[in-house]
Amino acid sequence: MSNKSFQGGLQYAWDSTSLTLAQTCLRKYQYRMLENIVPKADSVHLLFGGLYAAALERFYRLRAQGKSIPEATADVVAQTLIDSWQHEQKDGTRIVGTGQPVPFSDPYGKKTRYTLIRSIVWYIEEFGAESEDTIRTHMLQNGEPAVELSFTVEFYDDILLCGHLDRVVEYGGGLYWMDQKTTSGQIGSRFFDSFRLNNQFSAYTWAGQIILHSPVKGGIIDGAQIAVGFTNFERGFSPRTQDQLNEWFEGARYTIEAARSATSLRKFPMNLTACGNYGGCPYSELCGRSPVIRESFLQSDYKQIAPWDPLTPR
Repeated sequence: MSNKSFQGGLQYAWDSTSLTLAQTCLRKYQYRMLENIVPKADSVHLLFGGLYAAALERFYRLRAQGKSIPEATADVVAQTLIDSWQHEQKDGTRIVGTGQPVPFSDPYGKKTRYTLIRSIVWYIEEFGAESEDTIRTHMLQNGEPAVELSFTVEFYDDILLCGHLDRVVEYGGGLYWMDQKTTSGQIGSRFFDSFRLNNQFSAYTWAGQIILHSPVKGGIIDGAQIAVGFTNFERGFSPRTQDQLNEWFEGARYTIEAARSATSLRKFPMNLTACGNYGGCPYSELCGRSPVIRESFLQSDYKQIAPWDPLTPR
């Protein structure tokens, strides 16, 4: 399957996901962005987080369309129940008619279908009715709310930067874009500090200034601690100064050129210091095999999925 973000075999349209892959490990970038392979077992964290983020994005879109909080909540819960039920996907990874919920396969029982729905409803109760005097959805020049803004902007030379802003808000006299993050650990200063050097937050703040024609101060994080018996919420901020954005831009440009060079040479060195990050790289088992048997291991434990294409709007 072709990937529109590539020309002549080289990636020219980038987003925070592909940039982070290349910065983390060029071999990981090769497997995911060029060969489109992932472990056959789905990541419970990606699955849960994706459904959670999609639900809250839908909530704010419905609210911007004039739906009441109860109406939007009922719609979002109904859609999430459908989305978390097994059905045919574009890449054929789920089967129609099994009559089973999506298997989250969390050995600790924290991330399940029940805790997903509970967390969505409790988030809306916590933040959904926030005072317009405190935080409000930004209105664009055309009169539309700044919700679900997919963007593609010129980054440098012929390189593009892509992304998707779920919601842009006005707070304290400035503009911020919002994001929801889930975690199994406690939420505190350490949790929010982890986003200080986050590609997504820098990329979205950098691009936000272009597409909104106004300074964007950074991101607002609504963190959710997911546990078996409760979901705890905290809100934090991850601002960026212009000097920080300039520095991030130079680093991102260097990474992109290094990845394009590696692609041209077809040489993707492993970053062995990143294998254990965030619970372990999904490709560590593959990379740990001898090159002579790696192909057979790849066929048995990994699958090919649709390309990750930054140019495809959400």
